[in-house]
Amino acid sequence: MKKSIDTQLIGLRCEHCGQQKAALLGWLKEHDELACDCGKAIVIRANDLVDAVKRADAAQRRVMFSPMADQAFV
Repeated sequence: MKKSIDTQLIGLRCEHCGQQKAALLGWLKEHDELACDCGKAIVIRANDLVDAVKRADAAQRRVMFSPMADQAFV
């Protein structure tokens, strides 16, 4: 079963404090800000989101076409 890239965790860095926050790509596509623990908002820019989608899609393709992808883990 193919996993949707919307379920990929994407990391964003707060421009104010430098803290890394993670959110699901599907959630990020629906929102324009992510709250940081420092009290400021991490603005979700369209270019950053496009880059994140490309990285998530590339990672998913590497897993799907890996020679080990069809082998069961014991």
